[in-house]
Amino acid sequence: MADLIALLSPVGVSERVLRTAVFRMSRDGWLETSRVGRQAVYRVTHEGWRLIEPGCRQFYTAPATGWDGQWTLIMFDNHSLSTEQKRSVARTLSWRGFGMVSSNVFAHPGIDVVLTRQILNETGLASAAISLRAETQDIAESASLRDMVASTWNLASLQQQYLQKLALFEPLLSIDLASECTPDLAFALRMLLMHGFKQVVLRDPGLPAQLLPVDWPGHRAREVIRQLYWQLVPLSEPFIAQHLRPCPADGRLEADTKTGNSELAVWFFKRLGGPDVAKRAGEA
Repeated sequence: MADLIALLSPVGVSERVLRTAVFRMSRDGWLETSRVGRQAVYRVTHEGWRLIEPGCRQFYTAPATGWDGQWTLIMFDNHSLSTEQKRSVARTLSWRGFGMVSSNVFAHPGIDVVLTRQILNETGLASAAISLRAETQDIAESASLRDMVASTWNLASLQQQYLQKLALFEPLLSIDLASECTPDLAFALRMLLMHGFKQVVLRDPGLPAQLLPVDWPGHRAREVIRQLYWQLVPLSEPFIAQHLRPCPADGRLEADTKTGNSELAVWFFKRLGGPDVAKRAGEA
């Protein structure tokens, strides 16, 4: 807890707020505590990771460059669902990027089968649903398809939110952050950048470029996030290393760390397309 308090102080998270948040996350099954000597070690539970991981992947994974015109459709039996169940399903599927085409039909441009099944299980109403795959025949010419997309997903609101975040963060690209930032300030900027854009990106269904306006600000936002993030990572890591001490010896925790470190390291350096995506593009 002392580590977390020190780590989050530059972004204005008070000790009282942090303790309350950790208590609630523990109570709700997101965190678990183990005693190592006199210390309490907090770790994310398997259930916590199951809930957190999809959002992390959505935010940090670079968007696909192409689209094959494939759609995933989920259809619910309207007669077997209550009004509250319909609202709950709509909230869950909207959070995962599905658009509501009609009261009982939801669409997503290409989400895979395994994840679709997981999402249906999360709704608790998988027995009342069927999932289908469909294909768009005329991606380039279909004005009606773009009209359907614009009415199904609130792109106007999303566009405005992207523009607001760009106005706030894009000016940082003109600043020499390496010479201006101390490690704690770099960490604070990194946290604010991630938190600020996550509020928008996690509401973005990730529609392929063929279905979006040509000047879609989400594309520029992704590039701004990537450039700033990979400038701030090396500047802020000393502050993180200073305040996140190595975990005390614990067989279970140590085993989990060893099995996951290699995979996590590879994934970390692919975040947002990776730190050298611009260099690779230039070389190509």
